[in-house]
Amino acid sequence: MSAIKPIIREVKQSVLKGFAHAKDKLHQLADNLTQHVDDVARRVRGQDSYNGPEGNGVPGSGRPDNGADSGRGVDRGDGRDHLGHYANGQENKPWVDKEKLGLENYGNDNDVEVITTQVRVDYPGSPQDGRRYDGLVRNDDGPNTYDGIEIKSGDAIANYTRPGNTQYQFDNAVNDGTPAHGRLDGQDILVTRVIVREEP
Repeated sequence: MSAIKPIIREVKQSVLKGFAHAKDKLHQLADNLTQHVDDVARRVRGQDSYNGPEGNGVPGSGRPDNGADSGRGVDRGDGRDHLGHYANGQENKPWVDKEKLGLENYGNDNDVEVITTQVRVDYPGSPQDGRRYDGLVRNDDGPNTYDGIEIKSGDAIANYTRPGNTQYQFDNAVNDGTPAHGRLDGQDILVTRVIVREEP
């Protein structure tokens, strides 16, 4: 526990430092915090150990840590890495089947073509570094405007709506009139609405 206190102090100082220049550099705050947390994680990784299965990328696992590995792609136990991305080596990906089924059902139920190309969209001051929706559907809000379709299954809907979830905050801002900008097939697009579909 004593190793955690200095880390918390460092994160607090980093946050305060970031807010000191918030008017000019708010968009950099998230990047600075992420980089700082990754740096601290690398330092802690050198002090702590875990004797997990061989070759899983966890300290103490027998896989060398050259300092460049930030834990990206390493399963934290729920199929995702510490950044929330899907972890490497997932042989059985039930969420892919649910996502595909959900997009097909949405298209059939609404008689629309769902574009399954995942496009990164963002808006200034967003609570996370962009967003990729499971699908896109053209809408009539204007030229090159789309609905972002997000499929949630299992516990994902409860996690999505929990306080502080940045995906939920991002989507609410879009639904409240802040369009998210991106590029699809070389064209500028706007996501002007988000539709969340729960797939059992």
